[in-house]
Amino acid sequence: MDRLQQNYQYFEEINPGIINKIGRGLKILDIGCGYGHLGEVIKKKDNEVYGIDTSPIAIETAKKRLDFAFIADIAKPETLPIEIKRERFDVILMADIIEHLYDPKVLLVNSKTFLKENGSLILSIPNVANWATRLLLLFGRWNYTVSGVLDRTHIRFFTMGSIKRLLTSVGYDIISISATPYFLRAFAEPIRNMIFPDSKNETPSDTTALMKSSYYKFYIKYLYSIESFIASLWMKMFAFQFIIVAKHVDSK
Repeated sequence: MDRLQQNYQYFEEINPGIINKIGRGLKILDIGCGYGHLGEVIKKKDNEVYGIDTSPIAIETAKKRLDFAFIADIAKPETLPIEIKRERFDVILMADIIEHLYDPKVLLVNSKTFLKENGSLILSIPNVANWATRLLLLFGRWNYTVSGVLDRTHIRFFTMGSIKRLLTSVGYDIISISATPYFLRAFAEPIRNMIFPDSKNETPSDTTALMKSSYYKFYIKYLYSIESFIASLWMKMFAFQFIIVAKHVDSK
């Protein structure tokens, strides 16, 4: 949410690992929905999707894609519209959000209020302990990038152990953990700069360009599932992100 509040544009991307975790006929709250690109795909699975974000620019686009979209911050309940306050959701989604927050505990605690009984929290969190970051640290390098695990807008960094401890400390049971793979993606910046030279080290001129790219479509269709299987064998090392499904302890 913070990156959008600062008008930080980025390439829109769909996370297949999150999509696969979400069923049909559900009421979903997408916290930090951005431009609504992920929520739009989820909506097509016969779900009702509400989105909130702190960026007016992002919400203007999200309103065209989601069922409802509002400028709000769930960590500040006074900013929430009545349309959110009166609802309870089957799924609360936090896709690449908590690493942008100084105190993610506030967000996680406040979110429990809006979960239905037996509702699920789904998060994606970058894995700072992946093989590429470990290798860079071995040689004394820690360089922030335009995107990725060391995205220049990330405030907090998590390993599998630290994110599990955080969720447990605020009253969530972890149901499952899967991985977004980190193989070709580890070389995303030079590949992106080659395919989209106008966006090198800057905000993209077209945020939808990546998803429209034939290279990206080929990767998702033919390579992603292979990489995902390999990453699942050693997630702590080969995960770009952890995708976590959790439930509030009191909702069991």
